[in-house]
Amino acid sequence: MLSRNPRHAVTHARLIITSLLLLIAATPAAADSNNPLYDDAFNTQWHDGKAELASYDLIYPRYGEKRIGTAVTIVVTEPFNNTQRVKSDADGPNTFDVIKLNLVEDFPTGVYDYNLMTSVFVATQSSGPLPAGATAKISFSSQEWCGHVWQQAAFRPVDAPNTVAQVSHSYFETEADDTQTLQHPPRGMAEDALILWARGLAGPPVELGKTVTIPLYRSMAIQRLQHVPAQWDTATLTRHSTTQATAHIASNAGDRTYTFTLNLQGVLQTLERSDGYTLKLRNVERLPYWNQHDNTHQSHLKSIGLEPRGPGKM
Repeated sequence: MLSRNPRHAVTHARLIITSLLLLIAATPAAADSNNPLYDDAFNTQWHDGKAELASYDLIYPRYGEKRIGTAVTIVVTEPFNNTQRVKSDADGPNTFDVIKLNLVEDFPTGVYDYNLMTSVFVATQSSGPLPAGATAKISFSSQEWCGHVWQQAAFRPVDAPNTVAQVSHSYFETEADDTQTLQHPPRGMAEDALILWARGLAGPPVELGKTVTIPLYRSMAIQRLQHVPAQWDTATLTRHSTTQATAHIASNAGDRTYTFTLNLQGVLQTLERSDGYTLKLRNVERLPYWNQHDNTHQSHLKSIGLEPRGPGKM
């Protein structure tokens, strides 16, 4: 029963508020301020049984020249097994939801092509040490005529919540097979998740006109193609408007700045990086692409801004 004494009532209310604030601060998401808004509007758009497919004109700087190619982004939600760090088949007790970005980049270098794929998994629910909005996993592969490389990093695994566990395999002797563990600093995010961050689909949230500075896990494509180690760089993130954001990265592998422009639907319209890397949107479509695998389904490629492959096409 509450006291009728006004002073006692005020003290009691203060104790309740303090307890609630301590409880909120103890949660991983609040501790990291890494919690974008996964609300009803997000669920309506991203749990509709479809994926967002977008094609881009790509310029990729390689061997000192700008290469003209094509990129495709696939953005979709799916259940994620937190034990094995893969897509869940059974939605078991260690499963949480993620939003996934697959970035596929194809470009020629002289007589041969590069085919790159980066997969980024961002938690949309808090799970153990992993707050909503944080990077859960990244994997990367590169294929070209000299060989192929593969790399993966698990962020804040349950058995080592303050670390990033990375494994890589390469056809280069000096890189070959490697496993390493890095500490995960508070509020750290991944450079490969910046496209999702710019769209408001990954943390940390940055208010309009505001800037935050955070640790940034170096892009896997930069690690492998430049032959530099995994490392936490420093990023300054700025949200200039609802359709434009920038990220400036200070790094001993070379400073770089990303400029992101979104269209009115929140889709990435352009990406420009200070080293000459660019993406420019061709078209975008929402499709359950995993069911569109018959020859007759090639007709959907036009709506995505792509053409069917055939004789003389790569």
